[in-house]
Amino acid sequence: MSVFSIAYNNFKNNLRTYMAFFISMVFSVVVLTNFEILKYGETIKVLQGENRKFTEAMLISVIVVLAIFLFFFIWYATNVFFKNRVKEIGILSFMGLDLFTIGKIYFVENMLIGISSCIMGLAIGIVSARFFQVIIIKLSGFEIDVSNDFSIKAIISASVIFISIFLIMTIKGFVTISRSSVINLINASKKQEKIPKVGLLLYLLAIVSVAIIVYGYYLSMDIRSGNIMDIVPIILIIVVGTYGLFKSVIPVIFNMLMKNKKILFNGENIIAINNINYRLNKNYKTYAIISIVITATISTLGAAVAIKAIQENAEDQRNIYTVSIVSSNKDEANQENIETIIKDTNEVNYSINPELTVIEDKNNKYIGDLGHVLMKYSDLVNILKANGQEESIKELGKELVEGKDIIELKSPQTIASVAEKEFMAEIGGVKYNISKGEVKVPVLGTGFNQSIKVINDKEYEKLRNKGQQLYFYGAKIKNEANSQEVFDNLEKQLNIKDGYIRNGYKAQNESQWMKFAYAVLVFLFIVFIMVAGSIIYMKIYNDAYEDKEKYNILIKIGATEREINKAILKEVVIFYALPMISATISSYFALRLAGDLLMTNLFNIYILSLVICFIIFILFGVISVNKFKKTIKYSN
Repeated sequence: MSVFSIAYNNFKNNLRTYMAFFISMVFSVVVLTNFEILKYGETIKVLQGENRKFTEAMLISVIVVLAIFLFFFIWYATNVFFKNRVKEIGILSFMGLDLFTIGKIYFVENMLIGISSCIMGLAIGIVSARFFQVIIIKLSGFEIDVSNDFSIKAIISASVIFISIFLIMTIKGFVTISRSSVINLINASKKQEKIPKVGLLLYLLAIVSVAIIVYGYYLSMDIRSGNIMDIVPIILIIVVGTYGLFKSVIPVIFNMLMKNKKILFNGENIIAINNINYRLNKNYKTYAIISIVITATISTLGAAVAIKAIQENAEDQRNIYTVSIVSSNKDEANQENIETIIKDTNEVNYSINPELTVIEDKNNKYIGDLGHVLMKYSDLVNILKANGQEESIKELGKELVEGKDIIELKSPQTIASVAEKEFMAEIGGVKYNISKGEVKVPVLGTGFNQSIKVINDKEYEKLRNKGQQLYFYGAKIKNEANSQEVFDNLEKQLNIKDGYIRNGYKAQNESQWMKFAYAVLVFLFIVFIMVAGSIIYMKIYNDAYEDKEKYNILIKIGATEREINKAILKEVVIFYALPMISATISSYFALRLAGDLLMTNLFNIYILSLVICFIIFILFGVISVNKFKKTIKYSN
């Protein structure tokens, strides 16, 4: 028989054995194909200008991230597949085949898996592309007709990325076989790694690991230091701490459990605890990586929701007024004159015309900031009543501006901030306490892109003469479709020299790409959590394959069906629970950090993320238990 014939027969006969591996590869190609079709298709071409550029750049970034993610996923999956086949490969040497020929058989068989999973993945990806795009568009909130076309470029790109990664891993396996000895291959599946002794050094490492990860969590609680690069060491510290957690802390805990005779000899615990302890010591790197992946996954959903909230707030800020005028000349922002001009071609739904006072800020660190921009509290209340934000008046009660207390309204176009939170402000030589800061309620909208400090009317009058007055006019017109005509008339007749005029309607769609980013990140959340579950599933399958003989011996010496089932259940639960528990803690601090930077509360999405992860892991757990039983040839 030729090399190809042997490889093809192996592929055909063993397909059920590595079905999980095959399905995971198909899933990888489907995801990649869907994103490539979206990138090259006609759907996103309806977006205009900067929105289209940002969306295309985001899709390229997502595909790069997916490619990197798939590289490590395929690396892990092919390693598991290789370990499960290595004994069989070794036996081929007794058939008179040299290692180079055996390597070629492995290479061809593995490439058959890769090519067939690629073809199947492409087919499913093409068929599901429209459905995928409909989901993305619906999540984005766009009213876009989804096209049925797909690009040959998309198919070629997805194929090249996947096959290239798969080819690299297959060559790696071929080289490993070619350079191995026959004895090593035959005995590979029988190798048992000894559980490291839990001594003083491991206890010290456990203490240091806990200290490191706690320190990382502590640093994440005060990220607003003014330097965005401070995030990098925090992430590295938590990653190192997580690695140490699985390397030392968990083995120490299980060592304590094994020394507790009441726990160890309680039912089937002696089977489960010993096996779990061995597996965790052997595979601590894998479980640490899974924990980090889950943390990143939950953070991805948090980022998606934060982006959606930012986009909605930005849209509210832009849409609050169709026309905005800012001037240091009171006559140029005169409400009566402006509305007389507007009424020639349109009608005014509502309008505002507050006075602002700008006082120099000697500690100003940011280019473009005017200084301390002050607004009377009574004007704030009137504005919120006029523009339909009455609910916000309750949150911004009068008690917040009593005496020397003030409210700070954040600049409407600020997406994120690493600047230190301010609790005090010195205005005109007087110190004021910021009772409520970083408020994002639409007040003047993007027509005035500055932070505003709201003070009580009495304090405002005291400070008024210490600064320069600015006058703001904002109006929402009835027929916004002809806003450009209104805008042109105002520019022509007002002839503004001491300020500027802005068309808010024209800028309404500036951040539509963020809706797209939200939808894509939500989808990536599902993809990443499925991949994390798949990695644990493959790991458990590999463990079951290795423990096959052990469990059969236990059955032969009298272990009952109930004891074996409970031992398997405990083992599977622990393998899913440990990385999930670690990720639950780490992701809380990760989302807290993200919330601080984005000035939003992500706790609700944190809980939702955990619930979704928990449900998906339960499903994977049920499948893993059943597969474990089938693998050891023992089931109900």
